[in-house]
Amino acid sequence: MRQGLFARIKGSATASLALALLLGVMLAHVSASRADDDHQDVVSPDDAREHIRERVQRGEIKSLAELRRIVAGEVDGEIVSTSIDQEHGVAVYEFRVLRPDNRMVEVEVDAASGVVLEIENDE
Repeated sequence: MRQGLFARIKGSATASLALALLLGVMLAHVSASRADDDHQDVVSPDDAREHIRERVQRGEIKSLAELRRIVAGEVDGEIVSTSIDQEHGVAVYEFRVLRPDNRMVEVEVDAASGVVLEIENDE
């Protein structure tokens, strides 16, 4: 009886291991397929910077230096980070500014016009 039980446990463990391996292979295939699909939409940071540089040269958007001057004129403090995003088809820079009172504010600026769209956390 013990031998029969051991054989069933061993067979069950082998079946479980085989099932786990099969599921692992399937998940790896799905992940690889998604990575291939996602890869088409991924833009490297160098490509993104080059695209922004080209838009500045064509006069479509203002330079980062010019936009930083605009933000510095609106909010007292140190710009600690900058990012660019598209909002409703408009290139918008977001500047995080650390104010002298140690409050962080976010300033959104239209990259084409230089107009300050919003200052968040500015009370």
